[in-house]
Amino acid sequence: MIQNPLILLGISLIFAGIPAFIWLYILFNKKLKSKLVIILVFGLGCLTAPFLLGIQVLWEKFPQFDLSHFIEASFSMQSAKYIMLFVLFGAMEEIIKMYVVYFVDKKTLLIRTIGDAIKYSLAAALGFSFAENVYYLYQFWPQINLGELTGMYLFRSVFTACAHMIFSGIFGYYYGIGKFSIDITTQQKLAGESYKTTNFISKIFNISLSHAYQQEMVIKGLFIAIAIHAFYNFLLQFNIVFPIIILVAIGYMYLQYLLSRKAGHLILATDISSKRRSSIAKKDEDVVIELMGLWFKEKKYVDVLHICERLLERDPDNNVVKLFKAQALDRMNEKDTYKKILETVIKSKESLSEDEKVVISRYTEQKEAIKKSSQTLSQIKNPSPQPQTQSMQDKEREDDKSSFDLHLQ
Repeated sequence: MIQNPLILLGISLIFAGIPAFIWLYILFNKKLKSKLVIILVFGLGCLTAPFLLGIQVLWEKFPQFDLSHFIEASFSMQSAKYIMLFVLFGAMEEIIKMYVVYFVDKKTLLIRTIGDAIKYSLAAALGFSFAENVYYLYQFWPQINLGELTGMYLFRSVFTACAHMIFSGIFGYYYGIGKFSIDITTQQKLAGESYKTTNFISKIFNISLSHAYQQEMVIKGLFIAIAIHAFYNFLLQFNIVFPIIILVAIGYMYLQYLLSRKAGHLILATDISSKRRSSIAKKDEDVVIELMGLWFKEKKYVDVLHICERLLERDPDNNVVKLFKAQALDRMNEKDTYKKILETVIKSKESLSEDEKVVISRYTEQKEAIKKSSQTLSQIKNPSPQPQTQSMQDKEREDDKSSFDLHLQ
């Protein structure tokens, strides 16, 4: 076995780096624009494991601050002692990984979507896992045989690395929701969703509803991450492999589900200076959004999508409307044929093919021609110009919507 510490450290770095590189490629190979940022977050994540190791060294020198010793002295039952130790170390790891995401976001404002929060949390967790694998390889390489070392290396490279990313990814999701709490709480209120816990936190700490919701989401995400981490450590301690595999597989599928949701890809953080102004009066827009919230509660998702499209033409940077549109698509049945049609029809102008642009252009021309014909007939029947009342405008909007519905059908 290798005895030279520098050579051993170098080999440990190389072998721990192989799975880390593979994971980075699998997760972020399509995110070319943010490659350097991912590497930065990964590098900061690598520093978290030595930081925790340093805390344990300090505990040895100052035992009066040793929390693990305090737990061992406080619990007589072995099972309770194990559980509390797992919770302690799980909490320490998740909090330090959480701080990496918080630090990067606060300094650079990189997180613009909920998906970004998950993505950077995964990178930080992967950095932590890489540093941890280096430590384990360095420690055990001279002590165990090649078969045991290979088994440990493969298990930690696949399941432990994936587990760390799952814990942090779940936290990242809730952190992302909390970051955009103002828009999300507004949308939830209009959709009739209740949040009693948020109201309770707001009253107890005398803070705004959106701030209370943000704190609730961060605490919730951290609690879930710590709980799953502690359970994983418990299974690992007693070498219960099959449930570990199931836990990791379920967590991976859950993260994939979170990343696939359309609401997670909305760009909710934008530069204020580049934000486009609405061409519709705020009072009128608020009335329409309230109506949209009512229809959302009644699960009239198709009607919600129609209103969203029209509002976004007049107010393209309205995050509440974007959330309604994304959630309406998310909540529609995946097997619904109409949803598949809507997902192809409702696109940005940049993503339309030439054929689709031609079809829409023809439809728009026909619609304008019909409108002009109607106005000409109206003028022939009523020569004297009449001011258009609000009810007539409402009828015209309703006719517009019916015409669009018939076109889609």
